Amino acid sequence: MPFRIVDQGDLTVGRGPHPAASPFEKRVGEAIGISAFGLYQIELPAGEETVAHDHRDDGAEDAYAITGGHGWVVVDGEETAVAPGQFIGVEVESVRHLRAGPEGMTFLAVCASLAP
Repeated sequence: MPFRIVDQGDLTVGRGPHPAASPFEKRVGEAIGISAFGLYQIELPAGEETVAHDHRDDGAEDAYAITGGHGWVVVDGEETAVAPGQFIGVEVESVRHLRAGPEGMTFLAVCASLAP
């Protein structure tokens, strides 16, 4: 078959290869056979957060799409509230992580390296 469809309920949860891998991520890209970039769905429970990291070593860019709940993106120590329908792009050198609010937060993360 020239394409793959995967239901989010069928994805396993656990740490992947990304520097900010968390026990709350679902590795969507792997499940659908995408290898040009990392694609993850992260379901953070209330008060949980991803690992603070930057991409100075690998030159990768991160983008996030908030799909449920509320929380904060923390970039270089500065917290900014985020909500469903918002998209976030973070520069390679900046240290970033996301933290869920009291009801938790779900988001998609895309990570792509600029290096060949």
